[in-house]
Amino acid sequence: MVVALRIRGGTVVTLDASRRVVVADVYVDKGRIVAIDGPEQPARRSLDATGMVVIPGMHDLHDHLRDLTPGLRLSGGQRLDDLLRAYWRLSESAGPDEYRIGAALAGARLLKAGVTSVVDHLYPFHRPGLAAAAVQGYTATGIRWFMARGIMTRPYRPICEPSRQAFREIRDLIDDLVPRERLLVAPVSFRQAPVSVYREARRLADRYGLRLYTHVAETAQEVADTRAQYGMRPVELLHHLGFTGSDALLVHCVYLSAREIRSLGRAGTHIVHCPSNHMMLAKGVTPVPALLEAGVNVGLGVDMMGDLFEETRQEVLLQGLHASDPGAVTPETALGMATWRGAAALGMYDLGRLEVGAVADLVCIDVSAAHLQPILDPVWTVVHRVHGHDVAHVVVDGQVVVRSGRLVNVDERALVDEAKEIAARYLRRAGETKQEVMA
Repeated sequence: MVVALRIRGGTVVTLDASRRVVVADVYVDKGRIVAIDGPEQPARRSLDATGMVVIPGMHDLHDHLRDLTPGLRLSGGQRLDDLLRAYWRLSESAGPDEYRIGAALAGARLLKAGVTSVVDHLYPFHRPGLAAAAVQGYTATGIRWFMARGIMTRPYRPICEPSRQAFREIRDLIDDLVPRERLLVAPVSFRQAPVSVYREARRLADRYGLRLYTHVAETAQEVADTRAQYGMRPVELLHHLGFTGSDALLVHCVYLSAREIRSLGRAGTHIVHCPSNHMMLAKGVTPVPALLEAGVNVGLGVDMMGDLFEETRQEVLLQGLHASDPGAVTPETALGMATWRGAAALGMYDLGRLEVGAVADLVCIDVSAAHLQPILDPVWTVVHRVHGHDVAHVVVDGQVVVRSGRLVNVDERALVDEAKEIAARYLRRAGETKQEVMA
């Protein structure tokens, strides 16, 4: 038998039940791993991973890919609510070109840094054609994409949409533009959608077999406002509305009571922590150790920051600092959050580990550089030392999408040049003439 792909000679961090780390060849056929080590098999294609560390593909559970204004001066040093108002105003000027190129550019960046799956929390929908443009951008790169279709009905009228229109458009997406297993119904937050939208989102998800998604318990002010308006804490209110369970992903969850943590564990709800974003905006720390102890599955999100290697590192460091305990979250736990726990949050239980029968998502990391040597523990090195630019090869669903650090499906130079042009026009339309895109 001739298999489709052989990944040769790497140190394989399996993250399987036995947590094996073994120098071995990995064989892939029909999109799945068919052998690790064993007798040599002929293959139609091969990747040389000699001297590299091979890990499962990583899953970015929360991002906003259309952002083309990183480092915009008007957002510097602001807390979340002030930052949101600035971005809402900018969003008035965004259209299909921005959604398409943002999705493509971010997908390319994430792939090159070892992310094989991404959930794009996409909104606002203030113009026609935005969802289709985003899908065009996703598919250009070869990343496995999921659309958390945002619903924003308030408070900034120029970019809000009526809830009826939002739900009609979500129904139109199902299995037409977006496969239902990749579509999440995603009210943005309690500040941007009323409880009636959350109730309808649950009904729609149940009817069509979709997953649910939202930002929640992100700031102390949100908790205070929700208690004042509804007499409940935010996550407690989500439980009341039926917006929890094994089909729900809740992003941030910084401010949780012990009771809420226990109820999340009983419900099987998945949580997404975005450590770098939380630090940048001084939000606070998601209580990951307590959530894991309660049986809650927790994954990681990049949330417009760097890459998932940074987030695994920040998870370990931030939780250790917060608890005054350097071992509050171990490197292996953090890497699990980026891999198999992230896959589980999306219902993909055959991803996130390197074992026979698993879907073939793999990342080969070149560890030859001085900043990574010497290596005594590959997992420790991956979490504490590796950066996105150390990635050599990436495989998604058995397909090579990054080879020797270069994108296979995308002309990166042309993509970057187009993104610069579109970002410059976007800033001019938005009236941001004092800040220019560097040539």
